[in-house]
Amino acid sequence: AVVSTQSTGKKEGEEEEESFVPKPVVVQRKTRVQRNREKAEKQKAAELAAAKTEKQLNKQLNRVKAIKRELNVKERKMAAITAERKEKREVNALRPGKYGPGKLMEEQPEFQLPEEVSSSLRKLAVPTNSIQDRFLSMQKRNLIEVRKKVNPHRKYKLKEVEKWRKKLPEEILELTKTKPKKKQNKK
Repeated sequence: AVVSTQSTGKKEGEEEEESFVPKPVVVQRKTRVQRNREKAEKQKAAELAAAKTEKQLNKQLNRVKAIKRELNVKERKMAAITAERKEKREVNALRPGKYGPGKLMEEQPEFQLPEEVSSSLRKLAVPTNSIQDRFLSMQKRNLIEVRKKVNPHRKYKLKEVEKWRKKLPEEILELTKTKPKKKQNKK
């Protein structure tokens, strides 16, 4: 029932209702040949999709071997690098005076000329400083860091100032003179 949208005798409170009537769907029957053709197309598409996924799986399986080889090569390289680093660390740990920013200076062995050497070993005097020897020994064993000796120095020069008591009396008077203060008027 189609209701017109024009309202000539419309009452208050009544609402117009529009009804929609859909067109009837016409179903076309397919022939046996058409159904067989669609079935064959679907089957072909499914076979293609299955072949594609199978191909991808085969690629991935073949790639697994290559990935394993790459990982093995990387692991060997990393193992070689870590072994090298470990060796260096061990060598550096045993090397004397490597702890700290400076380098340990190897001191030259002190020797005496044949004229200076005494005839008996009892009279032989060894010119060494035991504290300095102990300090160097600790630096060689990496117990104390090696640094250059820093001599004491000033960052800024000292400023020279003349003291009051050394000034002449006239100069003192001149310095202490001030301008007379103005008197404030109180009102």
